Amino acid sequence: MSAFVRTARIIFSVAVCCSAADMHPSRSSPVAESYDAQGLPESKSADIVNQQLALLSPELTGPGQAPLRPAEPFDMPAKAVLPEELAAKWSDLQSRILADEKTIAACRSDDAACSPAARRFLSFVELGSKNERRVRLGQINRAVNLAIRPASDWAQYGYADFWASPLQTLTSGAGDCEDYAIVKYAVLRALGIAEADLRLIIVRDDKHQTDHAIAAVRDEHDWLILDNRTMAILNAEDARHYNPLFVFDQQATQTFAAAAVNPVINR
Repeated sequence: MSAFVRTARIIFSVAVCCSAADMHPSRSSPVAESYDAQGLPESKSADIVNQQLALLSPELTGPGQAPLRPAEPFDMPAKAVLPEELAAKWSDLQSRILADEKTIAACRSDDAACSPAARRFLSFVELGSKNERRVRLGQINRAVNLAIRPASDWAQYGYADFWASPLQTLTSGAGDCEDYAIVKYAVLRALGIAEADLRLIIVRDDKHQTDHAIAAVRDEHDWLILDNRTMAILNAEDARHYNPLFVFDQQATQTFAAAAVNPVINR
């Protein structure tokens, strides 16, 4: 299979599969878990599939010293060239996120200029500003999950795959997996999370045999996942059923990807 065809199938499967598999955590999601004030699961799910990931083990410094901060979620390999189609999509989304940021800035200075979507976005930022670290990550993840209902791109926009900006998603109140992840990514960005510590990731979900999108943030030595399939905040190392495909950082000129470890599986 050519790289172009494989990439096209990945993009299509993310558009179709993630929306079909996404279950709103408040609506009897099979993977929704109770979690504590730290945003951590009270018990580890017994049905997590122990799939082998082609990942590197984290390096340690010296005896008795703390581990190095992992450069990427899932200890991804070195940077590689991002497929042109995904690079263009990410660049376009970044432009629309910047436009949203200007709208939100105007909302901060003039409440009369605020749309309901901008107010909702700022409510997430305010919620996150009241706490730190995993507590605020858990609150943001939960708030965004509850604010958006699952809907396919076909139903909303008439396209197989459309990455909506945060305010577009909050205006409709609906979206698929990457729309949840994009809103969380933008909220964390608005809270001042360092560029080096924030990612948007497309993964292969080996348990559900679909492709999926999540947001990730680095907290000291751990990469933590914000996922619309669960209210819990998971460590990337514990999400063994997620096989990373592509990772995006904040700068479109510095985006990078990991080659798919396994071929995309037909539905």
